[in-house]
Amino acid sequence: MKTFLRRFIVIFQLLAIACVTGWTQTNVTRIYTDHNGFFTSSTASPQVADVATHHLLAFESGGTIWSTGVNDVTLTANAVTYIAQVFQAMPATVNSNNPSALIGIGRQFGGFSSGNGCAPPVAPPSGNNISAYLTDGINGLDLSTAIFNIGGNIQYTVAGINATSIGDGIPDIIITQAGDVNGSLLDQFRFLDILNNIVGSQVAVNFNGVPAVAQPTWKFYNIPGLACGGSTASTRNLRLLAFDFADLGITVGNYAAVTKFQHQLTPNTDVAFVAYNMQSIEILPIVLLDFNVEVKNNIVQINWQTSSEINNDFFTVEKSKDAVNWEEVLKKSGAGNSQEILHYEDEDKFPVSGISYYRLKQTDFNGESTYSHIVPINYSNNYFSIYPNPADGYVTIQLDDIPNNVVVQVKDVLGKPLLEQKVNSTNTLINISSLPKGIYYVELVNESYKYAKKLVVQ
Repeated sequence: MKTFLRRFIVIFQLLAIACVTGWTQTNVTRIYTDHNGFFTSSTASPQVADVATHHLLAFESGGTIWSTGVNDVTLTANAVTYIAQVFQAMPATVNSNNPSALIGIGRQFGGFSSGNGCAPPVAPPSGNNISAYLTDGINGLDLSTAIFNIGGNIQYTVAGINATSIGDGIPDIIITQAGDVNGSLLDQFRFLDILNNIVGSQVAVNFNGVPAVAQPTWKFYNIPGLACGGSTASTRNLRLLAFDFADLGITVGNYAAVTKFQHQLTPNTDVAFVAYNMQSIEILPIVLLDFNVEVKNNIVQINWQTSSEINNDFFTVEKSKDAVNWEEVLKKSGAGNSQEILHYEDEDKFPVSGISYYRLKQTDFNGESTYSHIVPINYSNNYFSIYPNPADGYVTIQLDDIPNNVVVQVKDVLGKPLLEQKVNSTNTLINISSLPKGIYYVELVNESYKYAKKLVVQ
């Protein structure tokens, strides 16, 4: 009776999990890489790949070969029949707290002495920046660099999903598992909305049931010391999965709510990359840690942080009074390519009284752009007024009272001071006859605050 009850409880728990978790997965049954120029291996006969580096050129799933856009010329030259696609590794920030986490590099990287992958000694290409190993190589699809035993979770920012890609049978996401697995632990994959609620279905994957498609060789480095060690003579099974959005419960009715894709890792998860089909999904080429706009000392301060940037040309901060019609506030150069936490800050020199909305626009070197979430603020600036405005010859700065140690400055649009005058009364007359026609801003400044308004000289 007790045995029956235990079995019943186990079955009940599995059914409960199945109600909230999807189990759909499409195994990748063959891969094509640029190891030694051209290399292929399949789940029917996984081949050893003693590599320095190799990129995923194409993969087979569901009986169809899909290229990744890394090098279609090589595929054609080797008589591979494929459907052309373009995949890109998702930029990610990894903060592994697992003391067993390791950096894995293809054993032949930097040379290999028989029996000892650490001789001759060579440093891993990206040092301790473990996030970089998930996006390196062409399109970020290098199969010979990975992070082993990660644990925790990795979250990717989704800017948009192409609704026509849902359920079309073309892979939208590729998952890699580069090492040994624990059959009792499940990796979890899910899309989330802005409040971190699951959109669609959560998919649980037991990689022990996913057949290996190849067997690369590795050498391993400890984190953070980068001491080379571990096994350098044996292979590890490489497994890949391909997902359609529909596999994760995404439909035309819920796709618009998606803002993130999350991979819940196990202590045995080993990731070379997670890649997305660029026709199907728009992933922010930056990992935006935060975007904040707030009023401090009557100044609208704008701050944001990134932990990863790929081909990032510049940022544009935009604002709006109605969250529909937007105008540019400022531009800042991006870092191009970076896997470090970068801080950006500036201010809106001409804030608008009342409620305004701000957003961050990111532009790639190829001209493509994506947007952040929208941040509303409530700004009040009734401290002083300028009249007439537009003006020529003279303007009057009018205040409600006379503050201490306040000066008024007229600056050009680049912030260069052109005129300065101490404020001694509630009505201060300023001679602007020397200024050419154009847009300027007027600042009232003392040691504790700064107020600014736009001035048009005509």
